[in-house]
Amino acid sequence: MTLLKQIARQAALQGEKCAYRSRGGALTYTQLWEKAAALAGFLAGQDSPVLVCGGKEPLMPVCFLACLLAGRPFVPCEADAPPERLAYIREASAAGTILAAAPAPPALAGPCLAEAPEIERLCAQTPPIRELPANPGRDAYILFTSGSTGRPKGVRIPVSALEHFTRWFSGLPGCRDCVEDTTINQARFSFDLSVADLWPAWAAGGTVFALDSTQQADLALLYAALGESGGARLTATPSFLRLCLCDAAFCQELLPRLRCVFLCGETLPARTARQFRERFPGARLLNAYGPTEATCAVCTAEITGEMEPLPVGEVATAASELLILGPEGEPLPEGEPGEIAIAGPSVGRGYIGAAGGGFGCWRGRALYRTGDRGKIAAGRLWYLGRIDRQIKYKGYRIEPGEVEGVLSTWPEVHAAAVLPLRRRGEVLGLAAVVEWAAGPLPPEECARRMRASLPSYMCPRVWQSVSPMPLTSNGKQDLKKLEELLQHE
Repeated sequence: MTLLKQIARQAALQGEKCAYRSRGGALTYTQLWEKAAALAGFLAGQDSPVLVCGGKEPLMPVCFLACLLAGRPFVPCEADAPPERLAYIREASAAGTILAAAPAPPALAGPCLAEAPEIERLCAQTPPIRELPANPGRDAYILFTSGSTGRPKGVRIPVSALEHFTRWFSGLPGCRDCVEDTTINQARFSFDLSVADLWPAWAAGGTVFALDSTQQADLALLYAALGESGGARLTATPSFLRLCLCDAAFCQELLPRLRCVFLCGETLPARTARQFRERFPGARLLNAYGPTEATCAVCTAEITGEMEPLPVGEVATAASELLILGPEGEPLPEGEPGEIAIAGPSVGRGYIGAAGGGFGCWRGRALYRTGDRGKIAAGRLWYLGRIDRQIKYKGYRIEPGEVEGVLSTWPEVHAAAVLPLRRRGEVLGLAAVVEWAAGPLPPEECARRMRASLPSYMCPRVWQSVSPMPLTSNGKQDLKKLEELLQHE
């Protein structure tokens, strides 16, 4: 049964059950399906992507489902994203329609924009779409990730990969036991971890309880929302779990029904896993691995007992084949570290436009070379860091080149390098090391300029001046020396 047929079935069977709830309101299954089907009637007839802008408003998931019903890929983005980034995503995706669940920023203004009141009118007045779209090879969604070229890259994920992920995820031990209950959504919808929330829950008739950015920024509001959620499953980054655990209030008494936590997006510290298991002894903790290019996640390992370091997946139960490749693309034997690659139905269709990347073919199947270093040993996958300079912070993938590209446009900057701030192997943020053309700009001015061009998680927290910029014998920036400089500051 296709994903859309599963959701239609749940809407017919339990129409008055809550399908989605956030601080902005709630939707029953009947409301979700009827609104999406009507909006799909408006969207049908074109095949261009639809840019969907907003936060956690109930109209956001309505728009996503409507796009799937209309056979058009959706491109999620936040209304508070930097104007330059929004304008670039709009142009690069060639979006033919823009749906704004929240007040639209000026960068999205134009005749193809429909804001919340107009969307609600379309949902109420447009005849619903009658036939479900075919062609599972079409794009389901496009997510923009940080690009090494200095520009975000749009990853194309087909319906077939989304459906494959949903089946795999829903069958995981721990997830299958609570997928029909309430799932707590932490990730923004522009972050692919949210894929693990909406679609498996709706296919099984579960409820999604979404946390917005305001609730996540205030511990009192966060704990109140978590206590109200009745959540049985939490999908989050390790950074978010660590935030929750900073106060003893985050315990089994707050979330008595919590039975599973699914973590992905960055390295899980062993101490965080240990602290969680002490607070929630009856819940299962799943540590997962997977890039945006392979539909959210492809493998997971349950963390039990004392483990350090922690595995990120069981090979035998992976959603697609896991490979460890050498420099020439040759498979490496078990236990030997190399580049993690993924082959099979999880892999997306590449990037929009002419952006390059690690996509290829392996024995007749789609392949993605992740750029992550790892090894397979004892039937498990172990993550060993990045081969290139990509940084994972709060679940987001950050290419330093994108941040450096912004700095290179400043007339006051002669040269710049962006590096991770680390403590005990954990990324705490970004540092910019700058060789100024004259005197350094005040940190406040640097921060203001960065916020105008990049999301907050990509803005450096520390600004370090250097003169001259240290170089290797090949004339490249000496990143090792720069890392040592930061360590001594």
